[in-house]
Amino acid sequence: MNRKILSSILIMIPLIAMMGQSPLYGGDEARIGTAAGVQVEVPVGARGMAMAGADVASVQGLEALYWNPAGLGALSSKAAANLSTMRIFNDIKVNYLGIAAAAGKLGTIGFSIKAFDFGDIPVTTNNDMDGESGQTFSPTFLTTGLTYAKRLTDVISVGITGKLILESLEGASATAGAFDIGIQYHQLGGINGLLLGVALKNIGTNIQYHGSGMLVQAQDAGSAITDFRELPTASHNLPATIELGLAYRYDIAESSTLMAAGNFQNENFGDDAIKFGLEYMYSDFVALRGGYLMNQNVDSDAQLYSFTAGIGLRTTVGNTNLGFDYAYRDSQYFDGNNLFQLTIGF
Repeated sequence: MNRKILSSILIMIPLIAMMGQSPLYGGDEARIGTAAGVQVEVPVGARGMAMAGADVASVQGLEALYWNPAGLGALSSKAAANLSTMRIFNDIKVNYLGIAAAAGKLGTIGFSIKAFDFGDIPVTTNNDMDGESGQTFSPTFLTTGLTYAKRLTDVISVGITGKLILESLEGASATAGAFDIGIQYHQLGGINGLLLGVALKNIGTNIQYHGSGMLVQAQDAGSAITDFRELPTASHNLPATIELGLAYRYDIAESSTLMAAGNFQNENFGDDAIKFGLEYMYSDFVALRGGYLMNQNVDSDAQLYSFTAGIGLRTTVGNTNLGFDYAYRDSQYFDGNNLFQLTIGF
């Protein structure tokens, strides 16, 4: 047996085994919502978001930096970059930059940074509950990632991302490290167009706040000395997930293809989710996308996100590939999310 294929099988076995065991630990109602650092779950990548995140098996190129690092191994340009912005609710924006370059036989290397823009928030205190002082602050929420991916064979790709999560506000901050690991298998079972993907995401250290904002003045009983004591803060896990996805690409005509995809997602601090997505591509120029997200054991009136849709355009100017993508995600209690993305490849 080819050594590369054997090594890939050895990688897949523990991932699929963890997939089988994860329902034993996830979905506990008492644990739902107790994770920290949930900024890592805010999606980026217009194609994946428009397909409700159901592209773990089919994502390729720069978008794979978020959805499944294995897909970065199929970067179609020597170097590429994408920028996106999205308003999630109220005035909170999510800005994103991803860059990647092919390193020949070594594989493909990528870097990403996702930053939240909260705007100026009025400072309120017990003595100034309405913020009449005019002072403001703005928290800093960042997720940075360094990704390595490689195509082991014509049909197997693997990838890994190391991430640093930072959260900071006046007088307090917290950091955590995590990694994502993924694999993609094309032509599953020898069937042309059938794709398999597995992604294990946000496996890392706990996150806990520290800083001067956690200090209070205190005095021991019977002592005249007042000093500062640090208030204890909780330490929480990151929202780790594991996803298994299947996709099938069907050639309708010489210039038209239809992609149907589905994912199962298990999260350690959330309900299991099933994702469905469709993409119609015409002449590698325009793509129409749609998707649906369904959380298990969640009433319809309690599910925040469900329907998604989007469009993508591709063109070439000289030796430069340009792409513009738009994605919309419906929201039950807030305005829908609109994501705009520009991609440049060289």
